[in-house]
Amino acid sequence: MTRLVLSLLLTVSIIGTDLFAQVFPRVLPARVEDAIRFGNTEPLGTARFMGTGGSMTSIGVDYTTLHTNPAGIGWNRYSSVQLTGGFVTAPTKATLLGNFGNQEISDSRPRPTIPSFGVIYTQPTQSVNWSTFNIGVGMTRLADFNETISYDGFSEGSIIDAIVEDLNDDFEDPFRRDLIFDIDPTISSIPLPLDQDGRAILNDGSYYSDFDLEENLGGKIRRTGTVERSGSLNEFAIGAGGNYKEKFLWGITLGIPFINFAETKVYDEVDERGEITSFDDAGFDETLEMTGSGVNFKFGTIYLPSPKIRISAAVHSPTFWTIDETYFTTLEYNYTIDGVAQGGTGLSLRSEAAINLQTPWKFLLGAGYLVGSKGFVSFDADYSNYAGSSFSFADFSEADEITNEDIDNTLGSSIGIRMGGEVNVKPFQVRAGVGYRTIPNLDIRNDEAGGTTSVSIGAGWSKGKIFVDAALRADVYSGYYAPYKTFAFDSNVVTTDRTRMQALVTVGYRGF
Repeated sequence: MTRLVLSLLLTVSIIGTDLFAQVFPRVLPARVEDAIRFGNTEPLGTARFMGTGGSMTSIGVDYTTLHTNPAGIGWNRYSSVQLTGGFVTAPTKATLLGNFGNQEISDSRPRPTIPSFGVIYTQPTQSVNWSTFNIGVGMTRLADFNETISYDGFSEGSIIDAIVEDLNDDFEDPFRRDLIFDIDPTISSIPLPLDQDGRAILNDGSYYSDFDLEENLGGKIRRTGTVERSGSLNEFAIGAGGNYKEKFLWGITLGIPFINFAETKVYDEVDERGEITSFDDAGFDETLEMTGSGVNFKFGTIYLPSPKIRISAAVHSPTFWTIDETYFTTLEYNYTIDGVAQGGTGLSLRSEAAINLQTPWKFLLGAGYLVGSKGFVSFDADYSNYAGSSFSFADFSEADEITNEDIDNTLGSSIGIRMGGEVNVKPFQVRAGVGYRTIPNLDIRNDEAGGTTSVSIGAGWSKGKIFVDAALRADVYSGYYAPYKTFAFDSNVVTTDRTRMQALVTVGYRGF
């Protein structure tokens, strides 16, 4: 183990950790990731919706608009029911920075999915002006979290540097820093690092690691890691929409989203080439499970300045989430001093916390143009300010303030744009769409990482009351992942190139 200078607060730290970790939830920077995870939603929906790039908020006549602009179901003249299924895979390429010879590692695991089931019920209104009053109900997937990131290579520094920084900053963390005392309760008696003449160095009352010694500067150790994520966010929706004089459509939806998310992070590092004094190996594993539900409302309108032109606007209220979270960690640390192997493993307590989250408002605008009976083209845009996310923790008001201040400082707005269309050559339809979404994380944006680009293609067939649609979509995103961060070394960063591929087929029946 890297040598650490003695601590006068050892006993207090051990006792405080045992009491604190039982109920205290994760804090920074994990909540930034959570705010993006819960706020960055976009319905997979039907194959028709996906085939046009999700740009149908102004066109309507598709069940999925119940989750975007519910005014869209006001166009429906016939009741319909649809079921959508398919496959999703998330190929990921990851490269650890810090060493020229580090290799890129790829991972891809296809999974089946049933992202949408919905019914739209139409009924005559017996009104001259209000020609439709339709009701929609169903379940749609808003986010798929399944992915695996794997990396391997050599670089400078160690996770022990991050622990040392937390010790020097007096930053209590029952899930990482404080576990060092579980590994070696006698750590306060470890002697200070000595120079070649046996004299103590770095003796200023602070903590140090062997990576701080001049003889070890530039030394590289091997590190491997895997991030395994699974789960999804689905929304049950029930709503209504209507049509006034074929000029103005309205709609409202009550959304009840559900989340089931699990994340396992495994990180290991080892001094294979013996370049660091005393240090042998270390590891840090994290397990996170989240389940919860929420509630929101969606309001939408579509206006027709002419029979061929449609202009839409919609507002999504914040989702008010109640989340049950389970989190625990493991820190392993092994080292050799004077030929004696030492070290061990520290286990955090299991944190089980109830969390409330309010996501930001979302605003949508769209426009569409009908090319007679030959098809349509459409354009959508949406805006959210993720700094409007707000967390609260029962009995921990101080954590509320710290977390939300970090959200305000780290997250900004995100804009999504989509464009697509459909060509109708009866009984077939051909579709295509493109989209782009900016990154709300200001830290990543400052690192010049790009946003998410999406490309979709699709086709459909309809005859009588039966319709079948198919679509393919690819979402491409480049970003960064850091198993830990320190001020001393900035090279322990993993670049990631991700491509989420989705293939869907919708089977439906209308006119009942």
